[in-house]
Amino acid sequence: MANNIFFGEGIGRVIVINLSRGDKLLEGIRDRLREEGIKNAVLFGAVGSMQKLVYHLPTSMGPTSEDKFLTIQGNGPIELGSLSGNVINGDPHMHIVAQDKEGTYIGHLEEGTEVLFLAEIIMAEIKDLNIHRVKNENGVVYLTEKNE
Repeated sequence: MANNIFFGEGIGRVIVINLSRGDKLLEGIRDRLREEGIKNAVLFGAVGSMQKLVYHLPTSMGPTSEDKFLTIQGNGPIELGSLSGNVINGDPHMHIVAQDKEGTYIGHLEEGTEVLFLAEIIMAEIKDLNIHRVKNENGVVYLTEKNE
C-alpha cells in the first residue's frame, strides 16, 4: 500500500499570478510556476472571468475514470467562482466552479480556458516535498514518494 500522507518543510514563496484578456488560464499558471522554478504549491484562491471554459468531469463509477470533456463559450462572460487545487512536481491539478447566464459548471480545469478581463491566482510554494503522481493499473493517478 502506498503512503497516504506526505510532509514538506514549510511554506516558501507566495506567488500572485496576474493574467489578462486572452491569456490561457491553466497554461499561464503552469508557465509562471516553471519560470519561477516552483515544483510544489498549494492554491489559496483565484478570482476572475473567462471567455472560454474547458473542463472535464468523471462519468462512471468503475475502476477506470471515463471522462466527459466540455467547452463553454458564446454565452457571454463566465465568472470564476472558485479555483482549488495544488501543484505536484510541476504539474497543476485544479478544479473550477464557474457560472454564466446558462448555468453553473464544476470540474477539472483543462488547457484552452481563456481569460476574459482578468484572473488573479494566489499560490504558496511547499518546500522540500518529494512526491509525484503516478498511474495505477487502472490508469487512475495517485501520489507517491519519488525514488531519487
